[in-house]
Amino acid sequence: MYDDIRNAHGQLRDALSRFNAAWPGQVVSGVVWRLPLLKEQKALDEIAVERLTGNEAVRVAQAALVALERESGQAPGTVMRLPGYFEVHDTLLAQVQLINRLKDELVATVERTRLEMNLAKSARPRLLRAALGAGFSMMQVSRHIHAFDAAPRMLVFTWAGHTAGAERVLVKEVRELLSVRAEQQAAEARCAPQLTQAGIELKAIASLADDQVLHRYKKLAPHPRLMLWFGENTRYDAMIHANLPVFVRAGGEPKVRELTDFDRNARQAERPDRKPRVPVIPRMNLYLPTTPGKSRGRAPDGRAEIASTYRG
Repeated sequence: MYDDIRNAHGQLRDALSRFNAAWPGQVVSGVVWRLPLLKEQKALDEIAVERLTGNEAVRVAQAALVALERESGQAPGTVMRLPGYFEVHDTLLAQVQLINRLKDELVATVERTRLEMNLAKSARPRLLRAALGAGFSMMQVSRHIHAFDAAPRMLVFTWAGHTAGAERVLVKEVRELLSVRAEQQAAEARCAPQLTQAGIELKAIASLADDQVLHRYKKLAPHPRLMLWFGENTRYDAMIHANLPVFVRAGGEPKVRELTDFDRNARQAERPDRKPRVPVIPRMNLYLPTTPGKSRGRAPDGRAEIASTYRG
């Protein structure tokens, strides 16, 4: 039953091993920052970073790239992160793209198994652990490695302290849940279903199609991110989650703003360009999806002409 998952994992492991044997020989320079592991599912108010360079940075990065399981003492539901960057002589893009594709295939195999077993979406991490081992983390398995086949002029590492993750929820699922609740509330209050709280909330989605997607937001723990500039634009060309070291081509002698310690009490205000959310059912924290903003300040040598793993 789990053979397909194990086979997909084996292919990913082989690709990661080949990559780890090859990329250190291409390194010109690099820095990584080790972060403390979370021992409980609680975001820290202060996070101290440890700067690593040279052979130690390479060694720690090799371990992080193949870390698909939680470390000893790491709390379930948390993720190990190692932000940083390495400048390399030759392109590593094809190898990184292969690894990311195999990661996606492993996740897709878990999803097919879930559908075959007629289980809820929440069962995916449990299926992964049942097939591969109790310590496996779906978040660490699924996250991509980033590589850019160009030399950046500037790298800026920062902390995202206000970010909210959006869970996609079908209107059909919301409608079915509210219909059941409306009947239950009507029986308890001895009134018509449309007069209950759930019945009123059903009216809010009456004009929406069953296959339309709503977003449910939840606040994410502070996490490092990286902005990259390649051309002369004032606006960054890429912004990525700095979960793992990024690989860029050497030759640009980039200006680097390094990652500093995180302090929740001293964090910056929310981004001024944050898109407004349109509420649908506030009680359930459901909103219409925000529309992507237009690109600003993109020069001809901007993101579109740089071969990379970035799809932002």
